[in-house]
Amino acid sequence: MGYKHSNPQNRAKAASLLRQLKGQLVDVSSVQVEARSNVFAAAEAYWHLSKAAGVHLYKVGEGWHADLEFKGLPAGVPTIVGTPEPVATRTEAIESVVEMMSICAQRETVPPPNPATGLRWFRFDEHEIPVDPGMLESFAARVPHVEFNATHIRRELDILRAEISGDGPVTADAWSAAAFQTRYDACRMCCAAMAFGIIQVSYDPSAEFDLASLPAPGMQ
Repeated sequence: MGYKHSNPQNRAKAASLLRQLKGQLVDVSSVQVEARSNVFAAAEAYWHLSKAAGVHLYKVGEGWHADLEFKGLPAGVPTIVGTPEPVATRTEAIESVVEMMSICAQRETVPPPNPATGLRWFRFDEHEIPVDPGMLESFAARVPHVEFNATHIRRELDILRAEISGDGPVTADAWSAAAFQTRYDACRMCCAAMAFGIIQVSYDPSAEFDLASLPAPGMQ
C-alpha cells in the first residue's frame, strides 16, 4: 500500500519535520524556477511557506520522496508539491524539500493572485485545460449538496476522453479536433473534478467502466 498523506500519524510526523527543517533554509536567490506546466505555474504563486502544513518524507521501493503540503489554499490549487522523481537517499530528499521550502519562504513578500480571478488549470492526460475560477468556486460550494462523488466524476471524464480521443489519451491535437459541445462539457467536468479535489487524470488503458451503470450528472 502506498504512502497516505491524509493518515493522521503521517500528518503529525510531517508537521514535526516541517518545524525542524524551517531552521535549515538555504539561500536560493540565484535559483531559477522553471514551471513544468501551466498547472505548476498557476499554483506556485500561492505556495508560501507560511501556508505549509508539513513535510512528508517516505520511501517507495528504492526511491525516497519528500513532499511539501500546504493548507488554506483556494479551490483548484494543488496542496502538495514534491520531488519530480524519487531520489536515491533520504539526505537527497531532505535537501530537495529544504530548497523548495526556501523558495516558498522567498515568495512570502509577493502577494498571490486574487483567487477570484487567478486562472486554474486541469491536467487531462497530455493536455492542460483552463478552468474559470468563478465557476470553480460555484461548483465547490455545491459539492456538499450533490448526490455523486469523485468516482462518478472520474467515470464521466472517461466517457469524455472516449469522445475526444477514442482509445487513446487526450492530447492537444485531439482536443482541438473535438466538437465544441464536447469540449464545453469536458471543461465543466474538469471544473467539477477540481471542486472534488482532483487536479488531474491520466490515461489508463487497463481501466474498464460500464457506461450503462452511470447515473446522469447532477452538477448543472
